[in-house]
Amino acid sequence: MLELILPPKRIADEKARPHVRHYDAWLTAGGDGLITLTGRIFEMLQPPIITEGRKHRADAVERRKVCATTLVANLLVTALSPVCYQGLAIPLMNNKLARYDRRGFTADVLRQVINGAENVGLISVEKAIFKEQRTIVAPTQCFRQLATEHGVSLTDLRRLEGRETIELRAGSKRTRDKTLVDYKDCHEADTLRAQMEEINEVLNGADIRFGGDQIEPIHLVRQFSIDQPEDVHTFDRHGRLYGGFWEGLPKDQRHLLTIGGEPVVDLDFVSMFVHLAYCHEKIEPPPGDLYAVPGLEEHRKAAKASIVSLFFRKTEAQRLPAGIKEELPAGWNMKRLKAAAVDLHPAIAHLFDSNVGFELMALESEILVGILLELASKGAAALPMHDGIMVAASQKQLAIDTMHRVSKEKVGRPLQVAEKEIKSPSPNNSPLWSTTGCLRAVAFVD
Repeated sequence: MLELILPPKRIADEKARPHVRHYDAWLTAGGDGLITLTGRIFEMLQPPIITEGRKHRADAVERRKVCATTLVANLLVTALSPVCYQGLAIPLMNNKLARYDRRGFTADVLRQVINGAENVGLISVEKAIFKEQRTIVAPTQCFRQLATEHGVSLTDLRRLEGRETIELRAGSKRTRDKTLVDYKDCHEADTLRAQMEEINEVLNGADIRFGGDQIEPIHLVRQFSIDQPEDVHTFDRHGRLYGGFWEGLPKDQRHLLTIGGEPVVDLDFVSMFVHLAYCHEKIEPPPGDLYAVPGLEEHRKAAKASIVSLFFRKTEAQRLPAGIKEELPAGWNMKRLKAAAVDLHPAIAHLFDSNVGFELMALESEILVGILLELASKGAAALPMHDGIMVAASQKQLAIDTMHRVSKEKVGRPLQVAEKEIKSPSPNNSPLWSTTGCLRAVAFVD
């Protein structure tokens, strides 16, 4: 007799990279079930101790309610998202309010609500480690049971207006010690923000699913960078888009993505970063794979990472990027690899160790945003992947044509596009599915 196997709901593939969701202060309850659930949970929380005989101030109670509602909304995503989130990373430092912060409650109020939720068994808490990870909270079985009893789903979530989409960060990418810069509004930032609003609106209007399940509201941001907070606030370095859950999905899970009920295709610009370096110098690149270092044909991924890293160095490269040495054959070090890269690309070798990488990244992101906006104008939603996109299968040719046209507009010639294979696991080698969490995760402070 055949065994009936029910459709899986969440992935717990131990080989997959674990996911930690970052706290979103603009998520709130929208559906009746979630509104009722947040009220029930707020009643469970012990109010702060005050002088006997006094009453809690109404405004203080309201701040705690708003904070609790937002926390419950985030926990719901962590508990119900078809993406396997290990926990929720929450910033709890008392900083001066900036353009990135939601008004209405402070870190002190959030910390108070978290302590109350932990005391009644709704969440588990892992304390922050200075400059390594933020506080991590995770919903317990008690929270999950309450969510089940109230019949809530991700469709009960709403996103409030006001969350910033254009981030400016200062500091070192290598050390992860980056600071959000509280810049002043300007015409350039307003234009960039309007573009992101359009992109987010299209994505949230599309029927994007993972494993057949609905996903949480999408909010993509563009991250720009400067060296120091006191530097001139410009938006011409970095600029990549972040915030899409699909960006961190292992390749063997992309087959679970659908747009409008269709499977996705994965379209990628070929050797894009080195191509952009040639475009920067207005030079035609040589034919073939631009990451094909002689002697490293079987180690392309490590060779690519090493070559790209040369564009992000301010001084003479001495060491390979972290984790790369183990991926290379014996005898390969940065000196040898850089020499091979110079031989392979003599026309752009002067860009190595010049820290031009963030400018090339900004150009890359300009191309990508242009593609997303043009596709959006034609009713097609695309999931950005830094140097490529994923679109519904029926939109494949439209997307390829758009990628060629926009890249030609931005850099003077169409960049080559390739389709990456999206593999589905065989029945005998399928991922392990579970309703519990995945591997333990670390959320780095960024």
